[in-house]
Formats: sequence, C-alpha cells, structure tokens
Amino acid sequence: MEQNFTLATLLKHLMKNLWLMVGLAILGGGGMYVLAHQAPKSHDEYKTARLMYIQNSSLKSADPKSRVEADAKLIQAYVAVENNQAIVRRTLYLLDQEGITNISYNQARNNTELKQKPGTVAVWANAKAGSSKQAVALTNAYAEAFASIAPRLIPNMPKPVLMPATGGAAKESNTSKPIAPKKAAIFGAGAGFGIGVVLTLFTGIIANLRPSKRQ
Repeated sequence: MEQNFTLATLLKHLMKNLWLMVGLAILGGGGMYVLAHQAPKSHDEYKTARLMYIQNSSLKSADPKSRVEADAKLIQAYVAVENNQAIVRRTLYLLDQEGITNISYNQARNNTELKQKPGTVAVWANAKAGSSKQAVALTNAYAEAFASIAPRLIPNMPKPVLMPATGGAAKESNTSKPIAPKKAAIFGAGAGFGIGVVLTLFTGIIANLRPSKRQ
C-alpha cells in the first residue's frame, strides 16, 4: 500500500525542509555577491599605430614588382620576433628616456603587436595603454625598438623605414558592464532558493512514491 500523494503532503514537506532552501539561498546570494565584487571593472583604453615599410631596395632590381612581392612574403618571418626580449627591453629604455616609467615589462610585451597589410611591405606597429599619452609613447618606442633591434636578430632583414611618429590615440571604451554586486546577490539568492525548492519537491515525491513498509 502506498502513502497518499497530495499537495498538502508536499507543502508540509516543503515547510519541514525550509532550512535547506534558505541555506542554499544564502550560499547562492553570498557566492554571487563575492564574484560580482571581484569582477574586473570597466575601463577605457587608448590605441594607436605607426606605419613602417620593410623591404629591400628595388632601384637596381630588373623586376621591381617581383622584388616587392618577394619582400612581402618575408614579412611574417620578420614580425615573428615582435615580442622578443631585446625588443621589449629596448622599448622600455626608450620610454624611460621620455620620462614614462609606469609601463611594466609585461604591459610593453602584451600590449604591442605588428600587423602586416596583406600582400604589401607595409607593417603597422600597434599599441594600447590606459591613457592617450602612454599609448602614443608606447607605440613610437615600440616601432623604433623593432626597427633598430629586429635586423640584428634576423639575418639579411632590411632595416624598417619608419613613417612620422604618431601624435594621437583613439579612445576605446570597454562596453562590457559587470553586474552590480547587489543585483548579483539577489539573482544568486533566487537561484539558490529555487534549487532548494526543486530538491525538496523531488525528495518529497520520491518519499511518497515508496511502498509503505508492512507492519
């Protein structure tokens, strides 16, 4: 014989296990509050670039077009050393000469890169930083460091020809807005409470479906 399976029985079971639902709500709310509070805040970044050309002289070449095409194919081999230790250290040295000392080695390494314009010998030295002044200084220092150091690292690499130094940086706002800690706590508490209700109902249903033990 089975126990009676009624709404009243389930409600009674819910009230009996209210502590579980409240506990999960507290855990969920607290956990989400901590995660939201530790989430990185939105911030603005400034980016800029400086153009350079990397090619051998084609003045004495019988086929200048083929010479340029051949040089373009070698660009990726040149930019492979973009984050070489010697280039990064030279970048920091040049920044120091400009009076900028608050950019770390890792920032100089991770916030700079070279991008080739496809099929050409044109290469952009790109950099980003937390202020326009830092972005401009980092871009120029990085471009000059690469132009002076890279030919020493790669045999037969032509010396890059730098275009005029960049003088401004574009501001890029971080559009991702982290959820407020209070809202995160409410969401977490609701989710925790909901999970508690589901677990309690599930265990209640299972308990009511079990055959009664015979006396």
